[in-house]
Amino acid sequence: MSTLNSDKDNPVVEQALRDGELHKALLDHLDAGIYMVDRNRRILYWNRGAEQISGYLAQDVAGHFCQGDLLMHCDAAGRGICGKGCPLSSVMFDGMSREHVFFLRHRHGHRIPVQVRARAIYDSAGAIIGAVEVFEQLTAPAAIDRRALNEHGCLDPLAEVANRAYGEFKLGQAVDIMRAFGIPFGWLAVELNDVEKLERGFGHGLVDAAVKMMARTLDSNLGPLDSVTRWGRTEFRIEVHSCWGQGLGDLTAKLLALARASNLEWWGDPVRVTVSIGGVMAEPGDSSESLESRVAGVLAKSRSARSSQGADGPSNNVFLKLGDERCLP
Repeated sequence: MSTLNSDKDNPVVEQALRDGELHKALLDHLDAGIYMVDRNRRILYWNRGAEQISGYLAQDVAGHFCQGDLLMHCDAAGRGICGKGCPLSSVMFDGMSREHVFFLRHRHGHRIPVQVRARAIYDSAGAIIGAVEVFEQLTAPAAIDRRALNEHGCLDPLAEVANRAYGEFKLGQAVDIMRAFGIPFGWLAVELNDVEKLERGFGHGLVDAAVKMMARTLDSNLGPLDSVTRWGRTEFRIEVHSCWGQGLGDLTAKLLALARASNLEWWGDPVRVTVSIGGVMAEPGDSSESLESRVAGVLAKSRSARSSQGADGPSNNVFLKLGDERCLP
């Protein structure tokens, strides 16, 4: 908590918090993230749930503006909402509650899907003096699954997702299930761009940090039955369970947008890390080998499209038969 004399509303809000130490203690023990801001959107309170979800400690954010370089909420298309779309600004303008699904930026740079609820805070005279936001992670942390994978030698130690041996086994299982029961699935390939350039400019350590950040962004934004595997040093594969062509395309576009919206800080400086993504739908005659061959071909198209368009060029969103293939640079 910080005393902020520059805003006449701050003493009112801070006194209310001091008068409610019991309520504050209760809020600190909730799993949901909760934070309060004054009329200027300066953060006055940040509970332990917010610390655990975002990675930012209360002392890191107290006194900072929520529209600064902290959570940097974005939508599924990667568009920032800290301007006109900010729910805290909206509720303080008209007093009407808001509820949204956004993607916050974790302290380590990756994107996490959260359900956000914003409410106005009133004083005894009925004037709006601030706002409160409650946010909850939409995908449950996979700590138990990671623990199980680690115990059996199936976890990649850097990315903390499945290693390739386990991923290949899971792919074979998905093919067998499709053949036996007709349950479709998608197979995505994700690759970090400009790895050699990043290594020359920042060293091997940054590339490892980028791999870890990207693994967290991917793993946090998949369905409960989907799985991500570290396939190579800077490559991932994702099995998308029980999907169809358009659904796979929509997920691919979302992952690409969130990957672009992730932000890696290296010794205090922001470093842009991007990916190329290719995706194919499994076909009845597919094997593990044919799927991997097809997705590698689409990923190559994605890299080629990116080279011709430039790093900031538009994505190629065309589905390429056979298999509703999609490549996104």
